[in-house]
Parts: sequence; structure tokens; C-alpha cells
Amino acid sequence: MTTDQRTWRKRGLQGGAVVLVLALAGAGLVGYRAPAGPAAEQGRWIEVSSAPLIHQIGLVGKIEPQATISLTAPFDGNVLTTLVEQGQRVEAGQTLLKMDPSLIEIQLREALSTQLKARRAVQELQDWNNSTQVTRARRTLRTSQMTVSNSERKLSESQNLFARGIIPRNELDDLTQLLQTQRLDLTAAQGELQQALDQGKGEYRQIADMELTNATVKYQALRNLLAGKDLTAPFAGIVVPAPGINLAQLASAATPGPVQAGSKVGQGQALFGLANIEQLKIVSKVSELDINQLHQGQSVEILGDGFDGERLSGQVEIVSSLALPGDASGGSAQFPITLSIPKLNREQLQRVRLGMSARLTIITYRNDQAIVLPPTAIQHGADGLSVEYRASADQPAKRLPVSVGQSTAQGVEVFGLPPGQVRLPGAP
Repeated sequence: MTTDQRTWRKRGLQGGAVVLVLALAGAGLVGYRAPAGPAAEQGRWIEVSSAPLIHQIGLVGKIEPQATISLTAPFDGNVLTTLVEQGQRVEAGQTLLKMDPSLIEIQLREALSTQLKARRAVQELQDWNNSTQVTRARRTLRTSQMTVSNSERKLSESQNLFARGIIPRNELDDLTQLLQTQRLDLTAAQGELQQALDQGKGEYRQIADMELTNATVKYQALRNLLAGKDLTAPFAGIVVPAPGINLAQLASAATPGPVQAGSKVGQGQALFGLANIEQLKIVSKVSELDINQLHQGQSVEILGDGFDGERLSGQVEIVSSLALPGDASGGSAQFPITLSIPKLNREQLQRVRLGMSARLTIITYRNDQAIVLPPTAIQHGADGLSVEYRASADQPAKRLPVSVGQSTAQGVEVFGLPPGQVRLPGAP
């Protein structure tokens, strides 16, 4: 082999090596994939659609009656019989206790007698001009008038006789003095008649009317008290200790127990309480971190171990603005809230009892057509918040202004955006 042949062979081998290296390098470039960085990930389009968004707060509480009233003794007397016991469930209109009406009946008869006397006095004043007192005064006046008239006639005759010298002077003087006395009696009789007439009008008439009114009111009040001799339940409920007396106090020797037959009670004395079960409520407490999320009218779902399987619904009724006294200094403040429960049916009332614990789920926010986006999809501009939106992959993109609402673990709720596709900003 010549020198030229060896040189060309060497160059051919070197050229083949270069081609092989380039081929390998090209193959490596083709098989290489750059790692997907944050910019590449954010540059993609994502599907958005509406879905329910619900925020809830979980609490625990106790079932209590909406109201507890105190049933009191209607009048002073003795308890005739008691027909219920504490803790017993009663229906509206059911008789709970009977009072002995003997004392109130005596007072009622006395009040009726006073009323009849006052009515008779008023009736007399209505026809006072013909009353006995006025008639007597008129008769006395007429008698005095007749007496004075006779004396004046005799005095006139005596003066004629005296002028003729038939009768002495002293007889004339006696008749004159008698006439003066009779005239005084006539004036007194006129005053007595006028006084008798005045007694049938003015203040005398007003006093009689007021006495009749007072007697009538007292009699009617006693009748109403007597009508309440049988204490009945104004609503369906449970007999409980009178408000202000708890079971622990009833167990102590210093506090008397429930009234028994034969017990002497005074008017207005608390006999026992009645808890209304026609309308129930739940009392709970909320941390200061959640209290501002609650307001009147929010719906509540109620579950309980004591009435397992029964799902109740209610709503927030009262959100207190005053925190409960804290036991530990520096701890989170607790605020009481009251939840109302709609009227339960008879089957529910057999399971739901006063004092049972309840688990509460309060819906603080609800949007059945909410759209939630990642925070990076919302862009801040001079004209406010906006997103890059397209209805579908074959539609042109456009920028839509939006406003934000609630924050969730998945992102931020936005308003003003229809379902479609939203582009996360970044490298295309």
C-alpha cells in the first residue's frame, strides 16, 4: 500500500468517527427531556366549573326548653291534691294541682255583699229626689211653713185685740216671740231640705259610683281567682322545680320539697315550674375566633348520641355580644349563642329529651354555584383583579375582571367568571 493510500484511509476513519460522534450526540439530544419547572407548570390552561362551596363550624351544646314558667298559687289556702310529679310530661290543659277554695269562697261572699250595698246606694241616688230622706225634709219644711203661717195669723188678730184693749200686752209679746222661733225653725227646715237634695249629686254621687266600681272589681277579681282553683298546664311540657330552685337545693334539708296535699300556701307562692317542650332551644358557646362568622338566621344541623338516627334542623337565634367570664386568664374568650329548633312531632319528642347533648354543624357560608381558582391564576393590575379566560380550547383567550370571595384550601372563590378554562400565568 502506498503512502497516499494510507493517508486517505486514515482520513476516512477519522471522518467516520466524527459522523458517529455527531450521530450519538443527535440521538442524545432527541432523547433528552428538560425537567418541568414552575414556569412550565403555571403556563398551562385549567378547566374551571361551578361547584358547591360550604363553610361550617362544629359545636356542642345542651338541649333546653325555649321557656320555663313558674306556676304559682292563685290564692291563699291549702293544697287539696297534687296530680303530677317532677319530671313528668304533661299535655296542654292537663290539671296539675287542685286548691281548697273554702277561704276564697268566704271572701267572695263578703265582696258580693259589699257590691250589692254599693249598687243599692247608687240606685237610691239616681232617684234621690224621691228618696226617704228628701221626703222627710220636705214634710218638715211644710210643717214649719204651716206653723209660721198660723202664728202670723194669730199675731195679726192679737194686735187688733190689743189695740182695742181686749188682751194684755204680755200676751202679744208672747205671740211675737213664738213667731220668731218658728221662723227660725222654718229657715232650718229649708236648709235641711237643700242639704238632702245636694246629697244626691256632685261628690256624693261620685263617691257612690266609685264605691260600686271598687266593689265590682274586687268581686270579679275574687271570682277569677276562684276559677283558677285547678291549676292546668298552659302548654305541653315537663314538670320541673320552680325557677330559682335547682335539684341540689331541693335535696338539702333547708329547702322545702315540692308541695304536697294539705300544704298551706300563699297567693303567688311558686309551686313548681313547667318547661315548654313545644319549642326547644340549644345553648352553646363559641370561641372569639369564630364568633364573627355567626349571625341570626344561619341554618344548623343537629345530631346527638341520645337521639341517634334523628337529624334535626334549626337556626341561629341569638348571638351574644358579651363574652362569658373566663376561668383562665389569657385564654380565648367564649361567647354564648342560642339556637332554636322547630316544633317537634310526637315521635321526636319521645326521643329528644331536655338536657341531652347535641352536636351542631352551623353553615357559615354557602354558594351552590361557586368557582374556585388557584391564587396564581388571579392577576393584579392597575384596573383591579383579572384572569385570562377562554370558553374552550378552540376559542380565543380574553382577559376578564373578577372579584374574590371566600378562601378555601383549594384556592380562592371568584365572582364574575363563567365556567370554561383559565390560564395560569407563566411561560407558554
